[in-house]
Amino acid sequence: MRNSNITKNRIRVALLLVLAASIIGLAPAFSASARAGSFSINDVSGNYVELADGWTFGNGVVNFDPVSQVGLVTFTPATGTFHEDLIIRNAGTNLEVHPNGTYTVDANGHGTMTWTGMNGPKHRDFYIVNGGAELKWIITDPPGTNVIASNSGTMTRQ
Repeated sequence: MRNSNITKNRIRVALLLVLAASIIGLAPAFSASARAGSFSINDVSGNYVELADGWTFGNGVVNFDPVSQVGLVTFTPATGTFHEDLIIRNAGTNLEVHPNGTYTVDANGHGTMTWTGMNGPKHRDFYIVNGGAELKWIITDPPGTNVIASNSGTMTRQ
């Protein structure tokens, strides 16, 4: 009788493991990642609040100054354009800028933003998160045009 109980318990444990593995295997089909490959410019629209930080080149290439920024970005998918009202704090000095530019979105959720800044062309790469509720971005200015050593942030749909 004792061996029979041990065998039944082992079968139950094995069935539970199979059930758990099946659930784990099916989970990606119902997650947000199942949407990969179906993004468009329409997934990034309306107002987003931006918060970011990073470093600018200070006095020479070995000295860096801290930079942080907050702003409101408005995306218009019908025209593929954006407008940003941005407050930047760089090494203790505040600066307000209002860039206008264009943006794209790839089917995999990767996007770009481009505009002309005070020092030439500016470029950001971003990925869509949570179905467009957030954008995670990093600055990717062309070589020789940047005063930003490193800068990245998040935009959250308002």
